[in-house]
Amino acid sequence: MDTTTLNPHDAEWRLGVMGMFAVIGHVAKKEFRQLLRDRRSLVLILVMPILLTVLFGKALETGELRNIPSVILNLDGSPESNVIATAFSTYDEVQIRHELTSLDEAQALLARGKIKAAIVIPQGFMRQIESGGEAQLQLLLDGTDNASAPIVEGVAKRVIQRYNTERAVRGLWAQGVRPAQSLRLIQPVYVQTEIRYNPGLKFLSYVMPGVIGLTLQLLTVMLMAISITRERERGTLDQLMASPIRRAELILGKVLPYFGISLVNVVTILFVADRWFNVPAGENLPLLLALCCLFVLTSLATGLLISAVSRSQFQAVQIAVFYVLPVFLLSGAFGHLEAIPAYIRPISYFFPLMYFSRSVRAVTLRAADFAQVSNDLAVLSVFVVVLLSGAVLSFRKRTA
Repeated sequence: MDTTTLNPHDAEWRLGVMGMFAVIGHVAKKEFRQLLRDRRSLVLILVMPILLTVLFGKALETGELRNIPSVILNLDGSPESNVIATAFSTYDEVQIRHELTSLDEAQALLARGKIKAAIVIPQGFMRQIESGGEAQLQLLLDGTDNASAPIVEGVAKRVIQRYNTERAVRGLWAQGVRPAQSLRLIQPVYVQTEIRYNPGLKFLSYVMPGVIGLTLQLLTVMLMAISITRERERGTLDQLMASPIRRAELILGKVLPYFGISLVNVVTILFVADRWFNVPAGENLPLLLALCCLFVLTSLATGLLISAVSRSQFQAVQIAVFYVLPVFLLSGAFGHLEAIPAYIRPISYFFPLMYFSRSVRAVTLRAADFAQVSNDLAVLSVFVVVLLSGAVLSFRKRTA
């Protein structure tokens, strides 16, 4: 429509909007040209997310400790103790490296960190059982590894429970009670478990949203954190400030090229997660893309805010690193938010990664719809507005 057919007020407003978009496009084109000139950095920006996703994904693929180095000390040497000693080798969680004959040797290996657990079957074990007494299995665990100790203890309890059940069944069988009936007498109550949403309890499916978020955030925050400080160090920022470009136009123009590149990264990361690690990213792709776009914008805005308050690229990188570290630990992306102490947990709600990983986890594992993640979408949108506004205001303050 020709602007002459509009009233003067509407025509002026429309021309102002068109001019604003033209200025933003000009700044974005200039920023994109700078990216294209630095081919190495561009390749790094496009390839690094894939490499980090594969690296983190493979490192966290199992999420469970297996083959914990252990030794068995069978001081009894009876048929019953041999059955128990053999049962430990049937579990993947422990790896029986040696069968020792000396308690001192087991304690020495444990003290040197060569093993994480020593399983001791004391002398007189079978005699204690046959006399109707209570026999004990001793575990020596390395408490410096708080992950492996409870796993070995859990394996030991399962071994003993299975042994006790089999022994009770044999005793009842000798009295004429059939094994099936014996099991009902020994265990009249059992638990029926039905696991929904990640029935295989795959640890990677739980942490993959955190991997996606952290990979996107690392690059976007770092790239944007040095964008304005780079212009300031080169002296081109003063030239931009001397032009009639408004601060908001400059900020948006700088964000657009990195946002476009980040969208390419989003697509490649989701493809790797879906095809390589079997994370169902394609079942509700529009909602997942919306979450990723909002999160990328929050990360870009965070980087811009850091860049606006920094005096040099080195200082900007330092602030970005100090920001990313607590995000990694406190966002709940790689662990349970409930595990964080209650007096520290409120800090987690100031990190967009917390809302992103929670909502992406709901979409990929529970097939959540828009209504179920609408709160997280709203919070991420608020983060975008607040952080971008903060970047513009900080930039005005520094350049005033």
